[in-house]
Amino acid sequence: MPRGQGIYDDELADEPKGGRPGPTDEGKEGGMATREVAPEVTTPEDAPESSD
Repeated sequence: MPRGQGIYDDELADEPKGGRPGPTDEGKEGGMATREVAPEVTTPEDAPESSD
């Protein structure tokens, strides 16, 4: 008897098992990957503004 394509058949899956990989740690320091390219924009509330 021929077997139909089921929702759990992954023979033709485009992605590897386990889903898509997350962001890579390019800086080799661990932590959140977005910190590698994000500028530091936070300042302490009580710090005076610099006039650079």
